[in-house]
Amino acid sequence: PFNDSAVMVALPVPFHSTGYSVLTSVQSSLGEIGDIVVSGKTRNGFKIAYTGSASEAEIYWKAEEHK
Repeated sequence: PFNDSAVMVALPVPFHSTGYSVLTSVQSSLGEIGDIVVSGKTRNGFKIAYTGSASEAEIYWKAEEHK
């Protein structure tokens, strides 16, 4: 990996299960983002990271629970 970008994101309201989707888009970055990776989903949060060499990035995310 090029970076240590992984951060834990807390959901404002926990979902009923971990079966939710996280939609992402890059708002800004200093360098190449690569891929955005969402992992470690729990009912109340998830980890988000990028695989590129950017020194920093602002990533918009939206979590949606499956019905």
